[in-house]
Amino acid sequence: MIGIIARHEGASLLRSMQTWIIAALLAALFGFQFLKQLEVFIALQSQLAAQDHPVGLSGFMSVRYLEPLALAFTFVAPLFAMRSFSDEFRHHTYALWQSSPVSTTALAVGKFLGVFVILLALVLLALSMVMVMQWLIPMDWPLILSSLLGLSLCTAACTAVGLYFSSLTQHALVAIIASLALLFISWMLGSATAGVLPLQLLGSLSIATHLHGFFQGLLQTQDIAFFVLMTALFLGLTIIRLDSLRQASR
Repeated sequence: MIGIIARHEGASLLRSMQTWIIAALLAALFGFQFLKQLEVFIALQSQLAAQDHPVGLSGFMSVRYLEPLALAFTFVAPLFAMRSFSDEFRHHTYALWQSSPVSTTALAVGKFLGVFVILLALVLLALSMVMVMQWLIPMDWPLILSSLLGLSLCTAACTAVGLYFSSLTQHALVAIIASLALLFISWMLGSATAGVLPLQLLGSLSIATHLHGFFQGLLQTQDIAFFVLMTALFLGLTIIRLDSLRQASR
């Protein structure tokens, strides 16, 4: 049942003009950013050659090209997820889900996967621009895969946040504003609490703090756990919200 719901949600996104417009804008952003950073890397060759351990193209593009894209996916993921439940509420079709034998867990997870798979395709599109360089120079595949994992985990967590706020309101605009506000605060926590000892623990809730290591090839358990738990938390909150709606309708 989860797979059916995921396919339905994914197909709904693919039928939306908004999805293709955002995808086209992202593709343009990927291309521009990739070519810009490639040009910078070529311009820095003389300086890099003077270093004892110069950074390779994989490491340079991972930090200068892929890592900034995490912020783009932080913004885009809630945009894709904001209509998942808001449109159901606004068009009064959610009552059909409530009267069906589908569990709220299957509904939430299915919608999450439907949105996430579309976003994952965009993540792979961004990564493919780096991967195509393998035909010209050797690539650091462990670093590339680490960057892919970081982007994917960040996107999954942001999708779950957008899905939760979508389940709270029938107004998609309210859902996207609330999602972006929460994610923006999480991004800023790391820098805002730097040097303030009583508040340094809040830095552990920062997306940026846990994301940076992936793009340097440093896979740490706490970083992976942060994004997994963040995704699970907001999926759990979504399920609780849907359960409360089902109970209220009885």
